[in-house]
Amino acid sequence: MKNLRHSLFLLLLAVAACTPWSAVDPNNRSITVKDDYALQAPLGWVRKNYDIYDIFFSRDGPLLNFIAGYREKHDRELKHTKRKTSPDLLPQEVAELVIAEQKAGGKLGAFAVLSNRPAIVGGKPAVRVHTRWKTERGLPIERVTYALVDQKGRLALIYEAPGLVYFPKGLADFESMMKTLTFL
Repeated sequence: MKNLRHSLFLLLLAVAACTPWSAVDPNNRSITVKDDYALQAPLGWVRKNYDIYDIFFSRDGPLLNFIAGYREKHDRELKHTKRKTSPDLLPQEVAELVIAEQKAGGKLGAFAVLSNRPAIVGGKPAVRVHTRWKTERGLPIERVTYALVDQKGRLALIYEAPGLVYFPKGLADFESMMKTLTFL
């Protein structure tokens, strides 16, 4: 009986260690990504511990809203357009790549660019691209992408959610997080 309890305890510990999500700690929201940049995680959101993205947060579930960020080297092709970047791209050229990549991704009925403007991310020139499309069932989805290129590669941070309720609900959290990003 004692061995069974001990085994169950060890199993519970192993399962807990592999949990895919963890709540953002309100007392320690700082996250450092690959010794490259740091930011403050949005309060009230949860973080996916293992993902293809460098960071991945959701407040209401990834189908309802998410924040994702990733850094890639310039020689790595973009997923859909198969284009590469370089450190000398102008912010407007980066914006064109962001838009082309989203259009080439498919499943984007009634795609529209709502805004495309310069931004500063962590003191570096970047772009802020706001897009919208509809799913096959007519649900409007909105996405804000901050993107930049530098000597290390390209960086993109994305907030995406259905446009009717969830997009406006989490946008302020994303924008606040973006203001905290600093390069190391």
